[in-house]
Amino acid sequence: MRDNKAFSHLAGCEVSTWSEEWRHECEVAAVLAMSPNQRKSFFEGNTMEDGRKERGVVDIRGQAAADKIKQDVYRLEEFRRGKRT
Repeated sequence: MRDNKAFSHLAGCEVSTWSEEWRHECEVAAVLAMSPNQRKSFFEGNTMEDGRKERGVVDIRGQAAADKIKQDVYRLEEFRRGKRT
């Protein structure tokens, strides 16, 4: 197995790019790059034109997981702005 490392701003240290910490940081960065409408759909789901419901993170992983992602989106945004929290 490869031992690739990358600096995680959320963890505050280098982590394996195969780790859950890195997967979470990549997901948070992807959410941060979304528009407000895309974020809303990501978290709350979306109703398709044919009436089918596309589930969001809250439905799939629960409110606590969604809250953790939202909190870390805020933390990463602050870090990128230079306000290390």
